Amino acid sequence: MKIEDQIKQVFVKSWKVFVDNFVVLILGTLVALLMMIFIITIPPMIFGIYYMCAQLVNGKKIKVSDVFQGFNYFFRSWGIFILGALGVLLGLILLIVPGLLLIVLWQYAIAIAVIENRGVIDSLGRSFDLGKKHFAFSVVFLILVWMISTLGGLTKVGVLVTLPFSVLATCFAVMVLSGKSKKK
Repeated sequence: MKIEDQIKQVFVKSWKVFVDNFVVLILGTLVALLMMIFIITIPPMIFGIYYMCAQLVNGKKIKVSDVFQGFNYFFRSWGIFILGALGVLLGLILLIVPGLLLIVLWQYAIAIAVIENRGVIDSLGRSFDLGKKHFAFSVVFLILVWMISTLGGLTKVGVLVTLPFSVLATCFAVMVLSGKSKKK
């Protein structure tokens, strides 16, 4: 399958699922953002948004309170955030390019941790392998997600739409790239 077709498949599926579940996703994201006032809750709340989206990708129903499932990944969430940030920071210090490469290659780590129930190192490694195997897709996908996220950030409340949509797209990307997603 061509990269363009994969990208289209991921974003079309993501949009359809988002539209069908936009109220619960927006409210769950709002709860998560409010809970992120406390620094200690930032990674688990992000994992909570990924949990909600992973459930939807797997065809399950969700409720707003599912965002708190991120606390089931408390240590894993902090592990991925700390190791990922240190790796990217070190890569950026080493002439910028290695850090940018790690951003591309590790962009699926949280989705993998939630969808495949993997640990910190295993999630980063699996993301690295998926990103490397599908490098062109991963670069294009990351640029598109950043553009979407930037638009949401510019409009302030738009982040309530763009954040869950971007997370849904990342979860669908993991499914498509790992061959676990149906074509339609």
